[in-house]
Amino acid sequence: MRLLFEIGMEELPARFLVQTLKEMKENLEGKLNDKRVKFDEIKTFGTPRRLVVLVEGLAETQEDLDILNMGPAKQVAFGENGEISRAGLGFAKSQGVEATDLEIIETPKGEYIAVRKFLKGESTKTLLSELLKELVLEINFPKSMKWGEKKLKFARPIQWFLALVNEEIVNFEIEGIKSGNASRGHRFFGSNFEVSTIDEYFEKIKENNVIIDIEERKDLIKKLIKENCEETGEQVLVDEELLKEVTNLVEYPFPIVGTFNSDFLEVPQDVLIISMQVHQRYFPILDLDGKLLPKFVVVRNGIEDSEHVRKGNEKVLSARLADARFFYHEDLKKPLVENVEKLKQVVFQKDLGTIYNKIERSIKIADYLIEAIGMETRRETVERTILLAKADLVSNMIGEKEFTKLQGFMGADYALKSGESELVAKGIEEHYYPRYQGDLLPKGVEGIVAGISDRVDTLCGCFGVGIIPSGSKDPFALRRAALGIVNIILDSNLNISLKALVERAVDTLEAAAVLKRDKAEVINEIMEFFKQRALNVFTEMGYSKDIVSAVVDKSYDNLVDTLLRIKAVDEFTKMDSFNNLVSLMKRVGNISKGFEGVIVNSDLLVEEIEKELFQKSQEVARDAEEMLVAKNYIGYLNVILSTEDIINRYFESIMVMDKDEAIKNNRLSQLNYIATIFNKMVNLTLIEEKNKKVLTKGYKYDII
Repeated sequence: MRLLFEIGMEELPARFLVQTLKEMKENLEGKLNDKRVKFDEIKTFGTPRRLVVLVEGLAETQEDLDILNMGPAKQVAFGENGEISRAGLGFAKSQGVEATDLEIIETPKGEYIAVRKFLKGESTKTLLSELLKELVLEINFPKSMKWGEKKLKFARPIQWFLALVNEEIVNFEIEGIKSGNASRGHRFFGSNFEVSTIDEYFEKIKENNVIIDIEERKDLIKKLIKENCEETGEQVLVDEELLKEVTNLVEYPFPIVGTFNSDFLEVPQDVLIISMQVHQRYFPILDLDGKLLPKFVVVRNGIEDSEHVRKGNEKVLSARLADARFFYHEDLKKPLVENVEKLKQVVFQKDLGTIYNKIERSIKIADYLIEAIGMETRRETVERTILLAKADLVSNMIGEKEFTKLQGFMGADYALKSGESELVAKGIEEHYYPRYQGDLLPKGVEGIVAGISDRVDTLCGCFGVGIIPSGSKDPFALRRAALGIVNIILDSNLNISLKALVERAVDTLEAAAVLKRDKAEVINEIMEFFKQRALNVFTEMGYSKDIVSAVVDKSYDNLVDTLLRIKAVDEFTKMDSFNNLVSLMKRVGNISKGFEGVIVNSDLLVEEIEKELFQKSQEVARDAEEMLVAKNYIGYLNVILSTEDIINRYFESIMVMDKDEAIKNNRLSQLNYIATIFNKMVNLTLIEEKNKKVLTKGYKYDII
């Protein structure tokens, strides 16, 4: 069988569509599985006016239910006199049966009471009415509404339900809205229609100028823009996120080219592009060199061109661009530095003071970074960058909340026009990078230092006053701030101490008398917070989660060095000798686990192999340390692997758990000392699972 279900409504916000369809599909899959109804595939389709679900290969009946529910052991369910106990009665009651219906089942663990149940599967058609009704009532939206006298909450008022299983209507009703076989075409270029089959629905919906497949609509927009909107020497700037939004705003797309007065091009083109994309959902048109032309593309919800629509959108855009030009010229009437004084009145956070207070702290944090990376010659431009980095927040362009996405960009433009150096202007723009995952990263020293200083002050400041991310709550975007710091450090190859950076930031908060929690506790929490972000970043680079966890467990203070270690271990895992190394760690670690002593008394080394291992371990400790200092991590791994032969011979000859307590403890200390050497760079036990079969094969363990 096939099931088609359509919810028709007033225009749904574009941002709701894809997620709602995803949740509907998952919910329907769960309901069919719970009802024991098999199906081949569930497909979803959607436009602003409809949510559509198609189920292929739907079974005509539920699967029969034949189960055996096990209860307590027979000796618990029945007393010595053979009468059923309270436990037995309780189990029978929980299963909805009489005590006489209980069975005794023989299992490998003994006899248990059980209840056998068999339910014949019902017709799927009889289940669908209630199932579809539940599906509608369980849809959640970020924002819902009521309409008329109805108590039902939905994102927009529901107008109709179409529900067909093969050629039959699935009847149900929700607050007076009855399901049927009727649907509606495009609001302006279609009509209402009825269907008798599912295939007829797909034919008629297209005839009535509705493309219900989201990907098909998106591809058509790109195709029509390419064919009809780009003249020779032009390119339409099609932002992928905007394309997705526009796709979900229309039922049938028709791109139209509009124009605006070229006088507006005196304003930086990023301002004009943002105004078109964010405020009007237009696609800008550029020349082949990337320069904005006085043209744009608007995607109409219709099937044909319209001069009326074109002129209307041109008029609206002109008003928008006039606002932008006014704000821009007003901002240029005074130097950017004059805005800094206004930041003393802008509160960053009630316990952490103003934006100006934040700037002062960031400059002190930057002092540490400048020294750490050896860039004293750029101190002046870095500090000037930090001073001006937030000055555009109180400009007309940003402060009026019209162009907030241009933070940093406008500051850079105003800085240059105020006579600031190119280094400072670039730093102002770059200090916001990365703004989101996959965004650009700062390349100049000014942007790097200003960006890290700003973010680490935000992070430490919020932790310092008790604002810590919990679940989905992260009002100050601290996770994004920490990820930004990690990515900037790695991309810029900064050999700095993360803990020293955090300590400088917390010290600065303490000196400013705004730290409200225990200093050591705050530092530890922030370092752990960074640890989780580092794990994410390294894993996203493509390295095994096991390897990343094993290395980060030992070191993540210097992120650049941590990456070198991860690369070395990753390379080493591809060698045949890797499993041997982990096997050695397993053998040594299993016996010495939990024993803390590492001081070996050479006078208690009885056997020759013990003395030989003692000598070898001291050589390995020295050589391994030299390799770590030289950051030769492959060399380090090879050094500790060189103990394979002697450790194997040691275990063949020595019983570690000797009857003599002093000898036993000395042998455990020796093994623990070796384990300490093995684990200095990477915690190999954290990557043992994928090598479990190799590790356990042929082992001889001491019995403790």
